[in-house]
Amino acid sequence: MRLPGWVLVFMVIAGVLFALKILYVAAAGFVLPLTRGGLFVGTPGPRIAAFLDNIYMGPGTLLVDLGCGDGRVLRAARRRYGVRAIGFEINPLAYGVARLLSLGRAGITIRYANFWKEDLRRADVVFCYLFPDLMTGLAEKLKRELRPGCTVVSCNFPLPGWKAKRVLRPDHSRHGDPVYIYEILRM
Repeated sequence: MRLPGWVLVFMVIAGVLFALKILYVAAAGFVLPLTRGGLFVGTPGPRIAAFLDNIYMGPGTLLVDLGCGDGRVLRAARRRYGVRAIGFEINPLAYGVARLLSLGRAGITIRYANFWKEDLRRADVVFCYLFPDLMTGLAEKLKRELRPGCTVVSCNFPLPGWKAKRVLRPDHSRHGDPVYIYEILRM
């Protein structure tokens, strides 16, 4: 018995989607001890737009994205401001996607690295959209490493013990969660 063509196409598409889902789950499980349950979720466009509309960055600015996912924040900032952009990602699937989507784009570096082990002193702007359980440790790391004048942007979750310079709320029904803007003060 021969199956109709549309059934074969449906089965191939369903099989590919199932394989991608298995790959996503495996990649998330691989980094679970480091992410403490945080999954790769792309930063929604309205949050990226709110960030870029409110933080000016010149061509010499070094933007660092901690847990850059698919690299969309880096690409958007590079496109708009011409920044130098570095993203750190430990999820192998997200890293691969970020590298693929950033191929041939000068000024963007995607590193398969644990940002906890990286020195962030050169950053001018640090962007993150991380799981809340990581924020206390991140606040301590940033306080230790960032220099005065550096801007920190955190989607959804505040840095404990820090006072936000501004809190943005994108005007969007599904993506109106806060975007916290911090500035490292001069000593």
